[in-house]
Amino acid sequence: MGVKKPVAPAGAPEWMCTFSDLMSLLLCLFILLLAFSEIKQDRKYAEAVESLRTTFGGDAQLTGSVLQLLDPKNTLIQRLTAVDVSAWDRKEGDAEDPGVEGKHWRVTDIRKGIRVEIGGKISFERFSATLMPGAQRLIVGASESIRGLTSKVTVRGHATREPLPADAAYSDPTDLSYARAKAVAQELVRNGVDPKRIRIEACGDSEPLVAQAYTPERLAQNRRVEIIVTEDTVEEYRGEPIE
Repeated sequence: MGVKKPVAPAGAPEWMCTFSDLMSLLLCLFILLLAFSEIKQDRKYAEAVESLRTTFGGDAQLTGSVLQLLDPKNTLIQRLTAVDVSAWDRKEGDAEDPGVEGKHWRVTDIRKGIRVEIGGKISFERFSATLMPGAQRLIVGASESIRGLTSKVTVRGHATREPLPADAAYSDPTDLSYARAKAVAQELVRNGVDPKRIRIEACGDSEPLVAQAYTPERLAQNRRVEIIVTEDTVEEYRGEPIE
């Protein structure tokens, strides 16, 4: 009598084959989507690098911190950590500064936002608040740039640390710096700038451009007035209406 073979256990249902094929196809689809996504990010990364390279002078090499900032593989925290603010502050623009009569725009981060310094430094004679001809032409150009806007304009006067002569018309450097700022502000108003937008600041001799100014040339750099356009608007300083 022959030996009876044991009955084989039941196999997987037929739908399992179809399900396995479907899962394999889905896995392939996800792999393709991921690959396409990486290619797209790499392309954006390359475009960003090329744009920055063009901006900074064509063949200039980008620093490691900038490349780390743009690297799509880094997390947001890693990108923010890579930003070296002090290094950016040391960057010099490629715009020429022809002096008092030329364009000289500078953007600076301050507590209340940004400020744009218009024109070169407006210079004066020693112990004088009378505008020089070159300064008047500069103020006319600055007035054309800011006329009709609603942002506040700060006019900051400065003086040197030289002792005033006994017959000076001003009592101290602060008084002299205020007179210089006021002269510039009046010239702005004469050229169409709304006087409500203007804020006058007298810095005296506390903010020199050149700290160790002993020669006439260096002292002249500290006799100046700055015209600064801030982000503040006139509406912010109108006060609350009385109810």
